[in-house]
Amino acid sequence: MSTMAMATVSVAAPVRATAGSKAAKPAFMGRAAAGSKASLSDAFCAMSLATPARKQANRGLSICAAATTSMNQVGFVTPPSTGAAAWDAIVEVGGSQQFVSEGRYYECHSLKGVEPGSKIAFERVLATKADDAPTFGEPYVAGARVEATVLENFKDKKLIVFKYRRKKHYKRKNGHRQPMTRFLVTKIVKP
Repeated sequence: MSTMAMATVSVAAPVRATAGSKAAKPAFMGRAAAGSKASLSDAFCAMSLATPARKQANRGLSICAAATTSMNQVGFVTPPSTGAAAWDAIVEVGGSQQFVSEGRYYECHSLKGVEPGSKIAFERVLATKADDAPTFGEPYVAGARVEATVLENFKDKKLIVFKYRRKKHYKRKNGHRQPMTRFLVTKIVKP
C-alpha cells in the first residue's frame, strides 16, 4: 500500500474574531493575521505533506495556484518562471540547459562582462517549438536565437562546504555564494 503526499494551500482562510475588536480578522493556518500577507512558502511550512486528504478536507483547506509578479532592478514587471510546462525554446546558457519562453525571466551562472540593462543573444538553441511541433537541432537549431535583456548580476544563497575526517582532528568549514545572472527573454527567433 503506497501513500500519496499532498500539499495544499489555504486561500479563503476562516475568519476569527478577537476580543476587543469590532471587525473579524482573517486567520491563516490557524493563526491570526498580523497585518501581513502570508506567502505560499509559509503555507507549505505549516502543512504536513503526509497529511491524508480526508483530514485536510476537515481543516477547510483548498488548493491555490497563485502566481505573483515581481519588480527587478531595471524596472521590468515580469511574471515568475515556473519551469518547463510551457516552453518556446531550449537554450544552452551558463553551463546548463534552460527551457525558456518569451516574456519570462531566468537565472543562470554568471555571464562574464554583461551589465544590467544590456542586450544579449543566445545562439546555442537546442530546440524550438512552433505551435505544438518541436524542432530539435543536431546539436543546435540552425538560424534560431534567443534575445534577452540582463536584469541583474547577484550572488546566490550561501552554501556551506564542510569537510570532516573522523579521528584525525580535521574540520574545515567554508561558505560559497555562486555569482549568478538574471535575464529576461524578450524575443525568440525561430527558423
